[in-house]
Amino acid sequence: MKGWRGWRGAACAALALLLGACALPPAGAPGAPGWARIAPGLDYRRAQPWPGAELHLLRLDLQAPGLRLAISAPAERGQTLDAMPGAAAALAIVNASFFDRQFDARGWTVSEGEVWPRPLAVATSPLLACTREQRCEIVFEPPAAAPPAWFNAVAGTPWLVREGRAREPSDDQRCPGLCAREHPRTVVGLDAARRHLWIVVAEGRRPGVPGVVLAPLAQWLQAQGVYEAVNLDGGGSSALFVQGRSLAARPANEPAQRAVANALRIVARPAP
Repeated sequence: MKGWRGWRGAACAALALLLGACALPPAGAPGAPGWARIAPGLDYRRAQPWPGAELHLLRLDLQAPGLRLAISAPAERGQTLDAMPGAAAALAIVNASFFDRQFDARGWTVSEGEVWPRPLAVATSPLLACTREQRCEIVFEPPAAAPPAWFNAVAGTPWLVREGRAREPSDDQRCPGLCAREHPRTVVGLDAARRHLWIVVAEGRRPGVPGVVLAPLAQWLQAQGVYEAVNLDGGGSSALFVQGRSLAARPANEPAQRAVANALRIVARPAP
């Protein structure tokens, strides 16, 4: 626990620099000024790639020994991110799956080896799947059954970047309401080496910040080095907390946090 307390202190100091005086870091390429260290292996950046776009980015080194991914447990469904029991211990937490009124999740969801029951629209829900050793991939053709090797998994729709190809406006026209209109967004992706996990939250539905269309977002992420990515639940569900603090501004029509099906968390491993 000693290592956890040290990292938590470092993370809080980093956030103080990030958020103090309302001055967030400018955009920059990976490794350049503009990325702020939250914990060893976890960086944060805010970017404004074009007028009206407000993005929050997390980049996780999947080989960092002190960090691990976690998907909230089925018992946590139907709560806001900050109310979930596992939220307090998370370095970062973001919303994940689309869901129905019973908070059943779209596609495969696996939480530390536990496969969620009653998955929706599995065949059309590409997903992030990770083994216990944190070897992760984006699965574009989901199987009919969740493989035993999946330790954590979460699904969405549609894909944004596939084998290095970003979606184009013609792709968005196949799902115009979801894809070709400006909405708040949550996205998860990997670089070509599958070493770094990217989490992106786009603000929207507030004055001057309408949200983003998928194709331009995909093309921008591909230019940053994202090789594969999938769209998660967005709109009023999109939310990001780092060390317990909400970083993404809420939509004007939905100022309160929304109850969601599940969440993707980044947590510190206890020191040996």
